[in-house]
Amino acid sequence: MLRRSTPKVVDHSDVVVAAAGIIRTEGPIAVTGERLARALGVPAHRVDVDVDAVVGEAYRSISVAEIAEVKRTILANPSPAEQMRALLNWLATPPEDSDGNRLEAWALTRRNPALRDAVRDGEAAWHGLVASVVRRGARSNDFLQADADEIAAHLISLIDGINAYQIIGYRSDFDRMVLLTRVVQAELGLAWGPQLTEALA
Repeated sequence: MLRRSTPKVVDHSDVVVAAAGIIRTEGPIAVTGERLARALGVPAHRVDVDVDAVVGEAYRSISVAEIAEVKRTILANPSPAEQMRALLNWLATPPEDSDGNRLEAWALTRRNPALRDAVRDGEAAWHGLVASVVRRGARSNDFLQADADEIAAHLISLIDGINAYQIIGYRSDFDRMVLLTRVVQAELGLAWGPQLTEALA
């Protein structure tokens, strides 16, 4: 008599990890029940999950890891000015997939509340990181004295905009970097990349 094999148990954490892998390589819109099943190597009926919720969890995990990595990188620099330059260098020229996935995620938030919460929390975390460096620089007199939260909001909204421009090829890299550099100099008094060609490198 043949024994039936026990169906493979799909752990929820494995589903989230699989979704994160799909998001990184193909974008959040590619995450479906069928795609998750293929990634996990199980039949589709074994992945009985709320895909929208899984996408939100997976996107959140990617965002948290990304911000933690950037925070470690910038804090390796000794001064607030160098921390801000390192932060701007990353934000202004992130990995291409990172920006594309972020814009795609924003579009999908219209119909996915879990993803909307994850995206908003990610934006808040970026805001907090930028504002903390601004406060540090103001205390050490590296930066002009100003409202750190207001400057963080301004910088992040500007960077989100110029990165979106980059994805669609609107204006040149040089034009976008000039705009950001001028704002940084005006609001922080920071000479970020005095030579713009160096800032673009």
